[in-house]
Order: sequence, then structure tokens, then C-alpha cells
Amino acid sequence: MKTLLAACAVALSVGIPAWAQQSAVPPGERHFVLENTRIIPVQSQSTGRAHELVVVLPSSYAAHPEKRYPVLYFLDAYWDTPLLTATYGNLVYDNQVPEFIMVGLSYPAGADYDVERRRDYTITATDADSGKADAFLGFITKEVAPLIESRFRAEKTDRVISGSSLGGLFAIAAAYKAPGFFAGHIAISPAAGWDHGALGKVDAAYARDHQTLPARVFISHGGIEYPAFREPIVAFQKQLADRHYQGLALQTWTMEGLDHTSVKGDGYVRGLMWVWKPKKPSGPSGLTKAMQQQGE
Repeated sequence: MKTLLAACAVALSVGIPAWAQQSAVPPGERHFVLENTRIIPVQSQSTGRAHELVVVLPSSYAAHPEKRYPVLYFLDAYWDTPLLTATYGNLVYDNQVPEFIMVGLSYPAGADYDVERRRDYTITATDADSGKADAFLGFITKEVAPLIESRFRAEKTDRVISGSSLGGLFAIAAAYKAPGFFAGHIAISPAAGWDHGALGKVDAAYARDHQTLPARVFISHGGIEYPAFREPIVAFQKQLADRHYQGLALQTWTMEGLDHTSVKGDGYVRGLMWVWKPKKPSGPSGLTKAMQQQGE
């Protein structure tokens, strides 16, 4: 499994993300820029390293200074910011989720994302460059969230953490290591097989002393993912469901016909709808309103 996870990480490596590249353009043309975004550099005391936060504010943020927003903290921002920005806009238009602030966890330009994420997202050490998830979680809970909640109109409740692959492993582990800090956890194709099923051992240790796990949790995987990667996810989903923790609202989802990275689109749509289902706005979708107006 260690070799398989390393192979997945290498396959995902793309260097500097396309949305962040700024090549020259001919006169009269301009770069396409994601609106309402900013990048905040942070030197972490928890990890001892440099990080970056990709903050995406709701379109209503400037016009409604009295309003506060829940927050999605998402991993792998160097890859997934464009996807999540588009997904957010579609879900808000369809009136499926409330407006929220997005905070992507990233690293400075030029960083080796595979090395950085493997170090920060893994919950046990298999070598010197892994197993630092506790420090990274401390960075989020003790540094990032207070910064966001002081600089922006962010709610201190209704925080959600999300990630894919190793990021999904981290997102689930955070429910046990910081119970109650996040109201929701989205894990898309989580690396549940990391270090011979270390995630299942975390759950087993937690279950010995706890009957409550207060969170809405979404765990998904692709139907055609490599069996040795997929099977630990299925096993962990069953293990977690069989616990019957008080306060846990669990949804699992299989995306038939999709593989390890193509699951992200559907996974984030369904995951965001699930974790914020209690805060789903009332009223019709944007299309329904438009059609009703045309019919009047």
C-alpha cells in the first residue's frame, strides 16, 4: 500500500497549478482571474514551515457587511481551487448550499506538492517525510482558523474540512483528533489503507473511550479505482457505520465508472450538499426562479 500511495502521489504531480501561472499575453488580451480570491502567506509555528492560504470569498461578501459565513477548509488548494470555485457557484445557484467562505491549504510557489502533502496529511510515519498530520492539524486549528475568523466575517461554528486521497485520510482523522472543531468532514477517495490501515486503528482506539462522534461525514470512492486502494475505503466505511456513534451523520457514496481523480467533481457536489444539508436555504433554485419569471 505504501508503494501504491506513492505512485498515486507521483501521478497527481503537476508542478505549479495552471490557474496560478502568469505567462505573457498579447496586447489587448488579459489573464482570466478567479474573482474574490487572495493568497495569504503564513509561516507556521506548528509545522515550522511556510504555507499559503487561498481564500475565496462569496460574491455577496462586500455588499453585505453585516453577514457572517461558514467556512470550508480544503486541502490540495494548488490543484482544486478552480474546481471548488466552480462547484460552489453551481451549488449556490441551485440553492443547495448556503454561501460560505473557502480557505484552501497550499504551499509557496515552487514547492514539491507531493512531498509537502505526504508529510502533512499522513497520520503515522513510515519514514522521515511522513506522519506530521498532528502538527498540520494544529496549524489549522490554532493558526489558520483564528486568522480567518479575525480577518474575515467567518463563523466559529459550521467549519468543514475536506480533502481527496491523502487529503481525505486527513479529513477523516481530524474528526477523531479534534472532535467538534469541524462540523463536517468530506473525504473523497481517502487513503484508508495508509500504513496498513492506520485510520481504522485510530477509529478503534477512539471507540474504546467514546460513544459520541459529533460530525456530518461524507466518504466516497470511485467504482473502478485500483482494488487495493478501493477495498480499504469500503472496509473503513463499514467499520465506521457499525460503530453507531451518537451525533454522527454518515453518508457513503460510490461513483460508478470513475477512477481516483475523476471522482472529485461528483464527490464535492454530493459531499458539500451532505455536510451542509441542515443549512440548505429555503426557496427555489436559480433556474426555477428564472423560468417562473419568464412564465409571468
